[in-house]
Amino acid sequence: MPTVSEFWDGRAQNYDAQVGNHYAEAYEKTAAHFKKYLKPTDAVLDFACGTGTVTFAVAPAVQSVRAIDVSGEMVRRAQEKVKAQGVENVTVTQTDLFDGCLVEGSFNAVLACNVLLYLENRAEVLARIRELLQPEGVFLSATDCLGERLTREGVRKWWRSHTGKMPYVSFDRMHTLEASIAAAGFEVLETENLFPAPPNLFVAARKK
Repeated sequence: MPTVSEFWDGRAQNYDAQVGNHYAEAYEKTAAHFKKYLKPTDAVLDFACGTGTVTFAVAPAVQSVRAIDVSGEMVRRAQEKVKAQGVENVTVTQTDLFDGCLVEGSFNAVLACNVLLYLENRAEVLARIRELLQPEGVFLSATDCLGERLTREGVRKWWRSHTGKMPYVSFDRMHTLEASIAAAGFEVLETENLFPAPPNLFVAARKK
């Protein structure tokens, strides 16, 4: 089985072409929903930023974005976009969420777009996100809920994860995903399903 970074390094090669074409509207909705909770003075952490699809969409609405990913290839492609677009308030690095360079209480908002379903240690990750947020900071996520109902994408990922072709994948229902965020010390402010198949749950939550 490939490691998480190896798997996403491989996906980076055609990620924008494959995902962008199919989920373009969903990503637009995600960015629009995120921006409702962001302010021009905010310092934002974009966790598992990938190639920066959402990163660059929200950047004009905030003071700064620190975008991180464990995939070197995803990071490289996002960094190329920073240079090509001349974006001055976005920094992209290959950094693990638990790296000590990320200081507790230093972010007004943490974004997580389609990453929670790939985390075996989700409780620890949510606790770390809560640590990194300032008091009353917001956690904004959008996550495929593959257990909500049978979909082609869900079947494909179940087979690939169970045959060692990709790392861990969770099969959440929307209510169980929301409950896991609330249990981590967040007040859920809003939820909405942004995509029909598989269901993609947007959650806005505030650090208690």
